[in-house]
Amino acid sequence: MHHFFINRLKIRNQYIVPFGGLKEGLHHFDFEVTDEFFEVYSALEIKSGHLNVGIDLLRKTTLLTFDILIQGVVSVRCDRCLDYYEQYIRYDGKLFVKFSERDKNNNNTDDVIILSPGEHELDLKHYIYESISISMPYKRIHPEKNGVSLCNSEMLKYLEHQAESSDNQEENHIWDKLKELLETKNKL
Repeated sequence: MHHFFINRLKIRNQYIVPFGGLKEGLHHFDFEVTDEFFEVYSALEIKSGHLNVGIDLLRKTTLLTFDILIQGVVSVRCDRCLDYYEQYIRYDGKLFVKFSERDKNNNNTDDVIILSPGEHELDLKHYIYESISISMPYKRIHPEKNGVSLCNSEMLKYLEHQAESSDNQEENHIWDKLKELLETKNKL
């Protein structure tokens, strides 16, 4: 438990962009997303991974524009055979930050954040989490190599055998019910 608390503290400050002292113009930031991130954000169901986050920040007087590129590899469980495999992820997005006292609490959207004029940094860890989450494929299945699945072949054989025996049991159950109905009808 103590290890988890230390990781949470470490990750808290790891993805902060300090824009307060920056002059107007273009600035670049690089971050890494490693296993510690996935320990904290376990809802992503990613065992481990290494992603690079590149941020181009265009600073203007009343607006910040973040061009964010996240790419790398994560280890996820295959939906078919349940083994882990390496999944490539890429996210390319834009985030806008506006400064306003009036609109701070009610106008945030997915790609626009409203900050008060006195704020001087932005923590992007939740944005990175959401970006990784939407970049994950809906179906997580081992890729194929030369037309052959890289799934665990033993597990696939086992699952196929289980499915066949389950189908046979269902078929027998249905026929048994049908026979009972016919016998009942014949007795009447």
